[in-house]
Amino acid sequence: MPTSPEGALNFRRPLPGLYRSGNLSFLSGRGREELLALKLGLILDLRTRVERNIDAPPFLGRTEYLNLSLLPYRIRPLNEATAAAHSNADLTSALLDHGANGIVSILGAILDAPPGPVLIHCHAGKDRTGLIAALCLDLSGRGREEIAADYVATGPELVDFYASGRVRRSAEQRVRDEPFMPTVADDVLRPLTHLDAVWGGVGPYLAAHGFSEAEQAALAERLITG
Repeated sequence: MPTSPEGALNFRRPLPGLYRSGNLSFLSGRGREELLALKLGLILDLRTRVERNIDAPPFLGRTEYLNLSLLPYRIRPLNEATAAAHSNADLTSALLDHGANGIVSILGAILDAPPGPVLIHCHAGKDRTGLIAALCLDLSGRGREEIAADYVATGPELVDFYASGRVRRSAEQRVRDEPFMPTVADDVLRPLTHLDAVWGGVGPYLAAHGFSEAEQAALAERLITG
């Protein structure tokens, strides 16, 4: 089997128990078969339902598929922080501050999934997927340098994806999007440093929002052993 299923966008395996990717609607028929051959315990779609309506999830209806959006609706502080953001680091830090319950639900779904590796994905597989992957890597004892390297690996994977998207955007939209296109280490490291400063680290942050130390340890074991 190829390293990446045919047609997959931004696909890789940062931990034995965790795959990450972009939108699975890009998979070819053969790619879908190759993905299912990985014997995944869970395919976790982090997109909103609006995004699902635009790019239909190819595995909808299968027992492996679950949709848990990482972006909460109608949270005024989050909306205000998002509007004021100048980088992906700003957006992710705001999501950590105002979307903790959703983050804990997603990590809990990974922990509770049937046996087998878990695949997480959003649209491009960059920032929402990158945040959950970073938290999983941190809980699994991986250092910040490795977490940053996993995030930055997305950059080359999205060159053609972004180029095709820019063709369909207006000049004004392209200017607005520009600060959020790069994939730089600071965009994942600064949010983690934010958790260090405010909560004392990823573990205390998650415990404060209902994901206990025992659950964190069990999740780490699952991710490490696959």
